[in-house]
Amino acid sequence: MRNYMFSLPYLTLFSHFTLSQRKRAWLLTRLTSFPEYLWFACDFGWVGNPSFCGWTLEKDTGAEWMIQTSGAPTVHKGPNLDHTGVPGNFIYMQLAVETEMEEEEDEQEEDEQEEDEVEERVARLASLPVTAPDTNLCMSFWYHIFGEHAGTLHIKQRRQTEEGRAEALLWTVSGHQGSRWREGRLLVPHSSTPYEVVIEGVGDRSTGHIALDNIKILDGLTPEECKDPDIPEAPTSQPTEICIYPMDPYYPEEVENSELGGPGNMLKTLDPILITIIAMSALGVFLGAICGVVLYCACSHGHMSDSRNLSALENYNFELVDGVKLKKDSKLNAQNSYSEA
Repeated sequence: MRNYMFSLPYLTLFSHFTLSQRKRAWLLTRLTSFPEYLWFACDFGWVGNPSFCGWTLEKDTGAEWMIQTSGAPTVHKGPNLDHTGVPGNFIYMQLAVETEMEEEEDEQEEDEQEEDEVEERVARLASLPVTAPDTNLCMSFWYHIFGEHAGTLHIKQRRQTEEGRAEALLWTVSGHQGSRWREGRLLVPHSSTPYEVVIEGVGDRSTGHIALDNIKILDGLTPEECKDPDIPEAPTSQPTEICIYPMDPYYPEEVENSELGGPGNMLKTLDPILITIIAMSALGVFLGAICGVVLYCACSHGHMSDSRNLSALENYNFELVDGVKLKKDSKLNAQNSYSEA
C-alpha cells in the first residue's frame, strides 16, 4: 500500500490507496480545472478547527476580525448562533486591546468634554486574488449588525494599477439592523487584471457589533437576481454602489405612562380594545337618541292626524244631522202650510 500526496495551491490531498498512473493523471486534471474563485467560499471552519480559509487578515488598523467558534463562550455583544440558527463558526469585529482601553478612557471623559471627532477603527479581511476577466461574480454572505453605535460594513474591490492600489466600493450598510442575521448579495464586476475582495468593518465605539458568516459565490444568477433578498435596494448615485439603510430605529419613541403627562397621553395608555368598546358604546347611545327622536316625531304626527280625522268626522256628522233636521223642518213647514190652505 502506497500513499500519494498531491500539492496544489492551498490544497493538500492525501490518497491512502494505490492509484495507477492514468488515474493519477486524470485526478490531477480534475483538481486543476476548478474555477479561480473556489477558495473564495468560507464558513470559517467548524468545531475545533476555526479557519479563515483563503482570506487574509490585515492588522494594525485598530480592529480585527475574530472567529467565534461553536461552543465557546461569547465575549462580544453579537449572536450566539450562526446564520442557520445552530451553533457554528462565524467572525465578528473586535477592537484591539489598546483601542479598547482608549475607548474606556474616552467614555470617562465624555461626561466632561464632548469629542468633536472620533477616530474610526477598521477591521479588514482580504480574499485571494481572483481572476475572472469575462464574468461578473455574484457574492453572497450573511451579516449581523446590532447596537447603538453599530458601525458600518463595506465590501470593496481592490485592484493593482500603475498608480498603486485602487479600491472601489461595491456594497455598504450601516447602523442598527435588528437582532437577526440578514443575507447580502452584490455583483462583483469582471476585471482584466486580478483583484481582491475586501471586507471592511468600521466602528468608533465598542457598544456596537458586526458579525459575518458563510461567504460564497452564487452561480447561475442573473445580475437582476444578484441583490439582497430580504431588504429593498435603496437608490444609489453610482451604478457600482449598493447602499442599504437601517430598516428600523434602535430605540423606540418614549411614551409617558402618567395620565397627566400631557394632552393625549391618556389615550396612548388605553388598550385599543377598550377604546373600541368605548367608541362603539358612544355610537350606540347616539344612534339610540336619533331613533328616539324619529319615533317621537312619528308618534306626534300620527296623533295630530287622528285628531284632525276625528274633528272632520264630527263636523261631517254634525252637518249630516243638521241636514236631516233641516229637511225634516222644511217638510213639516210644508205640511203645515198645506193644511192651512
